[in-house]
Amino acid sequence: MERRIRWSSWLIGGGLLIQLGSLLVLHPLAFVVFLMIGCPLVLAGIVLYLVSLVH
Repeated sequence: MERRIRWSSWLIGGGLLIQLGSLLVLHPLAFVVFLMIGCPLVLAGIVLYLVSLVH
């Protein structure tokens, strides 16, 4: 359980860092990076955390 929570924190943290970086860059593809990479990482971290709470 502890290992899953650690993985979920890394996924959420990485996703948030990617989202923050894409917000600082003024380029049209930054929005695509925000949606296609950052959001799925955060979502995967949240799902993994919730699954680890159930098991």
